[in-house]
Amino acid sequence: MTTLKTTIAITLLLTASALVANGQSGPSADEYLRLAEEHQRNSKQDDAITNYEKAAVEFQKAGNVERFVHSYNQIGVILTRQDKYENAKRYLDVALSKGLSALGGGDLTVATTYLNLGVVYAAENQFDKSLEVHDKALKIRVAKLGKDHRDVATSYGNIGNVQFRKKDYDKAIEAHRLAMEIRAKVFGEKSPEIAESYRNLGNAYKEKKDFKRTLEFYEKALSNKIHQLGDKHKDLVRHLRSVSEAHSLAGNPAKADEFRLRADQIEKQ
Repeated sequence: MTTLKTTIAITLLLTASALVANGQSGPSADEYLRLAEEHQRNSKQDDAITNYEKAAVEFQKAGNVERFVHSYNQIGVILTRQDKYENAKRYLDVALSKGLSALGGGDLTVATTYLNLGVVYAAENQFDKSLEVHDKALKIRVAKLGKDHRDVATSYGNIGNVQFRKKDYDKAIEAHRLAMEIRAKVFGEKSPEIAESYRNLGNAYKEKKDFKRTLEFYEKALSNKIHQLGDKHKDLVRHLRSVSEAHSLAGNPAKADEFRLRADQIEKQ
């Protein structure tokens, strides 16, 4: 004889099975997105892609274009880091098409897609195409966020990196200097964020054989890192070696030896 408890249990089980069959249970789009981000943080990139794809499917069903584009953007980023450029562009092209049609050409999510495409094109040495889309991202960000915003600084930094690889060092310096000035306003001259600008400017001036300026910015990057990490941290080694090299190029062998020795001492700790 079937008891009341057994009947209730069977009913609940059948109800749960029906919900699964109808797609009303299991991870939601936001849960897929959370899992994807967690896998990405833990360097489980294939699992991250799988969950971003699942999230994108659910966001598309729900008509949430912004989240769909975000999910495809992240897949494009992962594939770019894996050097799978053609696959990355396929996802990013879909993201761009969807974003432009539904969100418009002035949307910040679209700007992110342009930026990600710029990174892929630069990785493929298609520098002019990279600069073209980076410029589009920059214009959207300036219009939406204003000139003094961290994301605008990031765009200038990306443009500077492409110009550097293109060997147009004057334009690289111009872009990196703008990034530096914004970061100084937003974060301060001793912030971790600005150290990247100092180093990039030092690299560009080194290629121009302006070793006085090279030394100036490498020393600023070193000072910044000491401020952040103290004077014994392993991450100082490459900065100390850069300053040593700059002194050597500038004709200061004694100073070059001094900074090289400091780098060697930290490295041996």
